[in-house]
Amino acid sequence: MKINTLAVQNFRCYHEKSFRFHPSVNLIVGQNATGKTALLDAVSVAIASWLLGFKKKNDKKGIELSDATLSFVEKEGEPQFAESWPVIVTATGVVENENVTWERSKASQGGNTRYGNASELIALAKRCDADLTADISLPLISYYGTMRLWQDPKASRTNPVQTRSAGKPSRLDGYKHCVDPRIGLKELVAWFARQEWQAYQAGKDSTMLTVVRQAVVSCIENAVHLRYDPKREELILTLKGGESLPFSLLSDGQRCVLALIADIAQKAALLNPHLGEDVLVKTQGVVLIDELDLHLHPKWQRHVIEDLRTTFPSIQFICTSHSPFLIQSLRSSEELIMLDGLAPAQLANKTLEDIAAGIMSVNTPQVSNRYAEMKGVATEYLKTLNEANTAPVEKLQQYKDRLADSLAPYADNPAFQAFLEMQRAAKLGE
Repeated sequence: MKINTLAVQNFRCYHEKSFRFHPSVNLIVGQNATGKTALLDAVSVAIASWLLGFKKKNDKKGIELSDATLSFVEKEGEPQFAESWPVIVTATGVVENENVTWERSKASQGGNTRYGNASELIALAKRCDADLTADISLPLISYYGTMRLWQDPKASRTNPVQTRSAGKPSRLDGYKHCVDPRIGLKELVAWFARQEWQAYQAGKDSTMLTVVRQAVVSCIENAVHLRYDPKREELILTLKGGESLPFSLLSDGQRCVLALIADIAQKAALLNPHLGEDVLVKTQGVVLIDELDLHLHPKWQRHVIEDLRTTFPSIQFICTSHSPFLIQSLRSSEELIMLDGLAPAQLANKTLEDIAAGIMSVNTPQVSNRYAEMKGVATEYLKTLNEANTAPVEKLQQYKDRLADSLAPYADNPAFQAFLEMQRAAKLGE
């Protein structure tokens, strides 16, 4: 599965908007409140349509009342917000090697999310559902929000390490919580626990466990091994030099990446066990990540996108970010989706200052706002001082008051004040 285009109508902040996606990596950038997360939510509604074709519904996502665009109106002198209807999400893409167009819509406040115009996509899913015992490959879909690590999906808030999976294991377990923006961390830990217990009984690690471990180790600097500790009931990451750290003592950045990579890899392994050691290379699908740079040091930000490309080369990633380092790491301007401007023709060899000023609309990124402000105040102060030097005597006090007022906000920088006051004394003879 790949998403080629998405069109939305009356969805959140978008009255009518269309987007085109790169088949590999897409980085959505824009100032706050320009609709980055709203776009991911719209895509999640589109990809969740795939799940409608399976008898076993492991997750779902429709159009909510809160998704409707709000318009400010006045009725009988009373200001109020009114929803705009219908809300429509239309997508085109490649699914099971076929070009498909589908649509989800909600016509009114009390209406349900319609899927009649998604029949072609649902039919493809039903065909897969009827043939799960064959070696067919299922597309991976997953959504990771900004609270992905700090909130468990509602269905996984019990301790799954203490309990066995309900029902018979199924390939479709790889779709569990797939469009819930929160990672089912407890269930991920439980999966590791079961895999390691089975490995102990069999005398060797399963292919599924091996590929998930390798994915995590390849994406975390200095990591060499990942295992489950039954005494602590949590994952243990071993680093170069032999140091082992439990998941709870890792940095937020390490935990975010470990959980993200392990969850994607585990879902791929569950969906397509027949692919064996090649499961991460060959599994296709769409993964949405809000604020990919969350908790990551700039050094890590510079290679996190390449880590994802290398580990999951057949996955289409659609991510949001505020990081110039992530923008700089893109291979093409076609991978950049700007919500408040146009992407430049070329990204290669762009400096961080070029990106901050030209793409992210940051004025004078070379210095802090306060430094730029002080520089402007100093320039204006000297200009006023020159005017005061030639002003009539009766207006001199007004100039002195203006000069004093302009320095007042910088009482915490006596050197700055002293320098300009020395200039005043030299000019005005005080």
